[in-house]
Amino acid sequence: MCAMDRVSLTEDEKDRFCRSLLTHLDALYSFAWWLTHRREEIEDLVQETCLRALRSAHQFESGTNLKAWLFSILKHEWLRRHHLAKREVLSDTFSDSPKLQERAWAVEMDVIRSALQKDLDEALRALPEEYRSAVLLFDLYSFSLKETAAILAVPDGTVKSRLSRGRLMLREKLQGYRASPGDDDEM
Repeated sequence: MCAMDRVSLTEDEKDRFCRSLLTHLDALYSFAWWLTHRREEIEDLVQETCLRALRSAHQFESGTNLKAWLFSILKHEWLRRHHLAKREVLSDTFSDSPKLQERAWAVEMDVIRSALQKDLDEALRALPEEYRSAVLLFDLYSFSLKETAAILAVPDGTVKSRLSRGRLMLREKLQGYRASPGDDDEM
């Protein structure tokens, strides 16, 4: 009998599922950060993802990619919240002004964040594969230096070199997002 045919899991299956889920928490936080960049929303997204995964654990097919399944739940939750936030802004158009301004600002920040993320995605895709892999594994998915080296099957020093060069290439490609010199002095 497949897990999807049952409504609940045995205690042993629940324990195994929870232990497996916990191994992916860092990756979930990293992915949530990549989507939203807002600490409080990141916490909520990861927590809701874990709750939904636990509620639907009986639907997960053992032997398939749990990390991909969790990332999918997180992405759908983020999209659901993003869609609801847009609807709330539209429905509050004639409500009190400070609240409207705050929500309009949040929507504007989402647009800016989306543009930055799009440009960052393009810049990452433009990197040569060896640099892109090192930057993604270490900086985006929070693998340690040793883990990144093991995954890429290269020495630690090679990873450090690829990270340095990859980050430099990204910095050059994303120069337009840098603050102008002296911007901090005006505040």
